[in-house]
Amino acid sequence: MKCAWVLLFVLVELLHQMACEQSYVVSNEKLEPFDGESDTLVRFDSLKTIGRERALNGSFTFLGDMSNDDFKVSVELYSSPNGDGDFKRMVMDVPQTSICECFKKFYVQFVQPSLKQGETTNFPIVDEDTCPIPEGTYYIKNVLFNTEDWPQQVPRGIVKAIITFWSGGKNVGGLIVVVKIEDRQS
Repeated sequence: MKCAWVLLFVLVELLHQMACEQSYVVSNEKLEPFDGESDTLVRFDSLKTIGRERALNGSFTFLGDMSNDDFKVSVELYSSPNGDGDFKRMVMDVPQTSICECFKKFYVQFVQPSLKQGETTNFPIVDEDTCPIPEGTYYIKNVLFNTEDWPQQVPRGIVKAIITFWSGGKNVGGLIVVVKIEDRQS
């Protein structure tokens, strides 16, 4: 009977570790802002990675309220499995999607869990009632990605995301995010 309890405890502990810890580690490699075609309504030019941990730090600006009526976001994803810069387009792109829906679906899952309101950012918490995304300058301070709720299966190597903001069908600025995804060392 004692052996059964020990096995049950070990099984519960393994399941807990599998549920709480990813099999991979994500590190920020590069942030590269870009201007819009004619107007730039989003600015990411003061965001950077800092320190040995490659934390995100700096600020970004939305130069107007971003409502579903006028603004969309798209994300193109590329992968370089060998980390050699030979990028191939991934099939998991996000086509132009209304900004509020995009933030509710993707920002909430992939970015918001890494932030603490008032401590690591002043960007508002995004929930079902968040729209428009308010005009303003927002800071991010020493942020590392919390990948707990990210999918288990992600490509290893270098992943590049090109995040483009659109208004009236025109590119109004964006950000290229490059991360390295490696297996967690035991």
